[in-house]
Amino acid sequence: MTLEIRPYREEEIDAFHRVPSIVFGNYTARPYDPTEAGVGILPEWSMCAFEDGQLATTYAAFPLVMRLNGAKARAAGVTAVGTLPWFRRRGHLRKIMETDLRRRYEERQEPIAILLASIAAIYQRYGYAVCSSRVSYSIDPRLINFVPSLPKANGTWREASRDELPLLQQIYREFSSPRNGHLHRAPAIWEGQVFGMRPGFGVGDSGPSLIAVYEEDGEPKAYVTYGAKFYDQHADGVGPGQRIFVRDYAWLTPTAYRAIWELTKTFDLAVRINFQAAPVDDPAFDIMLDPRELHATRGDWLLGRIIDIERALPLRPYDAEGRIVLEVVDDFCPWNAGRWALEAGPEGSAIARTKDSADLTLHVSTLAQLLFGEISPSLAVRYGRAEASRDVNPAKFDAIWRTNYAPFCPDTF
Repeated sequence: MTLEIRPYREEEIDAFHRVPSIVFGNYTARPYDPTEAGVGILPEWSMCAFEDGQLATTYAAFPLVMRLNGAKARAAGVTAVGTLPWFRRRGHLRKIMETDLRRRYEERQEPIAILLASIAAIYQRYGYAVCSSRVSYSIDPRLINFVPSLPKANGTWREASRDELPLLQQIYREFSSPRNGHLHRAPAIWEGQVFGMRPGFGVGDSGPSLIAVYEEDGEPKAYVTYGAKFYDQHADGVGPGQRIFVRDYAWLTPTAYRAIWELTKTFDLAVRINFQAAPVDDPAFDIMLDPRELHATRGDWLLGRIIDIERALPLRPYDAEGRIVLEVVDDFCPWNAGRWALEAGPEGSAIARTKDSADLTLHVSTLAQLLFGEISPSLAVRYGRAEASRDVNPAKFDAIWRTNYAPFCPDTF
């Protein structure tokens, strides 16, 4: 057997797209059609395994920009990962990962990789960690009621169109700029996922989205995009009727957030309002009169991998001053391994190798969780994902790694 690791070539585009279509269960036997593809994957974004000349494993990464505790950070958005069934269990993905991560490190490309995993266990073998969670809601609109102390929403809703994309982008930019994990959205994300105009991109169900904008005193303060679907039967057992799938929403004031829920309450033909993805610090659970009716469920979401510690850690703002020495274990990317001293504070940060005694010893995957703010140092030690030196109280470092918002990415890629 001969194995070649390289990007796919232009003439191999059909073979490249055929592999993930088989792996993810949407194989049609039709040639690749870029008009149906949504976000096209350029050859230079890919890295594939060819066994005896046949494309066996695909892998690609979009050049993304995300928010990391409010700051811009370049990230490789890994996607289209899959191996044809007859080539599995041969280490192809491991070899691709080794090649791609080393290339990105040596060429000083994105210092962080992120992905949304079908199976998180696959990627945690390569130094990834679950760096954010998502919450899903499914509520009967008749049971959407609020705690008495919540300010009322006095604005108005209106229907918007796709032609008003600049307005939606304005709201989204203001909403996402201080957050943690949100992407700088490419037009294809708006077109496919938010507007639901391409198969497979609609959250909850496919088909075009309806768009509504909320205004207070003539100023836009929120938007929501959703799909309304009718099912005679449904697996949730609640009987016939409409299901509303909220695909995307952004809000700039507490009253605007309440207004989003008030809008969904007006769907009298609906038996369920489904929010497919919300961050763990979404306010819904704390403002509902009967929060158990949300039927909230939590699952893993964004996975992250630090490719280059020296360039990744200074990317995010640190709201508290402090110095921490980290002993990092990273067998997969050995250039990250060793002892690092991070000097952090509101005015900026710096990191360098050191011979000082370590405060924390941890795997690079745990460090990714700290970077995103998924867990704190004291929790990492409590969970056994880090070890504190004998005379060190890890809680004293918690303020350094705290983020203003829980990590979350509302988009798929």
